[in-house]
Amino acid sequence: MREYDHIVVGAGSAGCAIAGRLAEAGHSVLLLEAGGRDRNPFIHIPLGYSLLYANPKVNWCYTSAPEPHLHGRRLFQPRGKVLGGTGAINGMIYMRGQPQDFDGWAATGCNGWGWDEVLPYFKSCEDQERGPDEFHGTGGPVAVSDIRTSHPLGEAFHAASEALGVPRNSDFNGARQEGTGYVQTTTKNGRRWSTASGYLRGAAKRNIDLRLNALVLRVELDGKRATGVTWRDRGGQRTASARGEIILSGGTFNSPQLLQISGIGPGALLQAQGIETRHDLPGVGENLQDHFGIGAEYRSIVKSTVNDLYNNKFKGGLQLLRWLLFRTGPFADNGNYSNTFIHSGPAVDRADMMVTFMAWCTDEKLIPRPFPGFTILAEHMRPNSRGHVRLTGPDPSQPPEIQFNFFADEADQRAALAGLKFARQIAATAPMADCVDYELSPGKDVQSDEDLLTYCRQNGLSLLHPVGTCKMGIDENAVVDPRLKVHGIDGLRVADASIMPRIVTGNTNAASIMIGEKAAAIILEDLKGTP
Repeated sequence: MREYDHIVVGAGSAGCAIAGRLAEAGHSVLLLEAGGRDRNPFIHIPLGYSLLYANPKVNWCYTSAPEPHLHGRRLFQPRGKVLGGTGAINGMIYMRGQPQDFDGWAATGCNGWGWDEVLPYFKSCEDQERGPDEFHGTGGPVAVSDIRTSHPLGEAFHAASEALGVPRNSDFNGARQEGTGYVQTTTKNGRRWSTASGYLRGAAKRNIDLRLNALVLRVELDGKRATGVTWRDRGGQRTASARGEIILSGGTFNSPQLLQISGIGPGALLQAQGIETRHDLPGVGENLQDHFGIGAEYRSIVKSTVNDLYNNKFKGGLQLLRWLLFRTGPFADNGNYSNTFIHSGPAVDRADMMVTFMAWCTDEKLIPRPFPGFTILAEHMRPNSRGHVRLTGPDPSQPPEIQFNFFADEADQRAALAGLKFARQIAATAPMADCVDYELSPGKDVQSDEDLLTYCRQNGLSLLHPVGTCKMGIDENAVVDPRLKVHGIDGLRVADASIMPRIVTGNTNAASIMIGEKAAAIILEDLKGTP
């Protein structure tokens, strides 16, 4: 058995940030990752993530339980099984959310997590291509860049949104989020830049013992104190102990699963699975939230879509060569170019709907359809529906039960309906309308609210932004306190998207990185005894 100052489970967006910052401060860190090296070339080509969407070599390829309000459909859930975690296979969009999101966390008792307290950590992680200002930082481990090339359909999308009364916005992470504009991505010089690229380097690397293909079997407990972890890798089963703390950063599905397997969670659930209850903590695995998305698909007159690259091998090959030589062109971007943030209704006090232009239309496995096409995707960003994550057995290689419970709340249904209608309005407004051949789906015959809701139930998807299953807070359903310590267990913290009490109004990777950055600072503060 080896001993380290700290053990971090999961080398994803938050885990790499925590390990890097602790190691940079001189602490020895064991970093355990169930996946392997990020050697797949499509990881590093920004547009290549579409080919990782269902690749089991780098992806857990989870599936939800049948969704009761979506006609019993199971929803595909890609999760990173590779160094860098899901941040190595995601769409790379860097979107923090709104200040009110974090102030809302603080209002529930999560002291230290209001906007003014988290902004410094967003800034300290950033290497913002545009330079520093009151909202952004430079010199940090995470490269944040603009889309490399403007897109003709993206420009039409912005102009149509403006014609509908939405102001132009050049920075969704700046003074305001509402508006229409291009997104920024976690890329550098036309390549993906995960937190593994940013944090596991330099001085920090010398203090990190990185173990890959290491599936953690359980957290070792001595009474109510976490003392180490046991994992399985290609060499067999191993155990290590921590002089300081163990930090779980396995993500929204795997952090609660590992807690439950280790005997920490709802007692009745653990007993039903034959696991000894070491600490009855009812909130573990509850409070699952995600953004719900519903798309309107169009056959395009303008032949500048990802479908055109995929279906014309000569054209696609030339653009790939362009990326290889110059790191420019469509392969240097992610295909999701633009957003328009709006209110889903007059009673909603701030933007809660993100309408996204995607330069492709595909099937559920992201295989482009055999003609030029694009999608305008309506994404509800602050849902009320809640689900859960529960272990299905004592072996962590068994996928957990994932139940989103999308559309359980009627307000969520109304928001999705409003977003879908606005997406269709954009497509029907010049100059976007001039780019449309015809609407593929829902289709011109689908017009009534009842039919549109049926379309949502039949076709709506998870936006792959799950959070909340190890909720931070001070109430009886909270799993961790505002210092990210697991309630009732010493020496154990959770730090990843699972700790969000409520989902942010934006893609969740940026907030996950901030959580990792802030978690490391909290741990270092506690070691010094001076908050």
